[in-house]
Amino acid sequence: MNANMQELIAGLNEDLAYELSAIHQYIYNAAVVSGMARLTLKDFFTSEAQDEIGHALYLAEKVATLGGKPNVEAKPIQFISDVKGMLQATLQAERDTIERYKTRIEQSEQLGEIELKIKLEEMLADETKHKEEIERLLIDPRL
Repeated sequence: MNANMQELIAGLNEDLAYELSAIHQYIYNAAVVSGMARLTLKDFFTSEAQDEIGHALYLAEKVATLGGKPNVEAKPIQFISDVKGMLQATLQAERDTIERYKTRIEQSEQLGEIELKIKLEEMLADETKHKEEIERLLIDPRL
């Protein structure tokens, strides 16, 4: 296996670890969010966790397909209890994921991994949508 492919697999494993962390973070947030925000944010966080599960499953499968071993150890999560803090931390995580996926798209293209590139572009679109939704939620002056 060439060095560029090894680098791509390592990057995909890093992405997988962060997706697993996002799942844990969204589940935690859905469980502890309180006050009036709970009425809408519990379902929002639960839905986001479902999206991230799909991303994690794809990444694990792709790592194995490319000859690597999927890393199923999540990165640590943040135990935040205030709604604004939850949303701000989640927004930063989405921004970081967007940047990682942009890098992975470039790597995939350079290696001729077209299916992977297209799927990562779809996942990038999902993460961008998540980011934009969180930005809109943070506009609420009641937070």
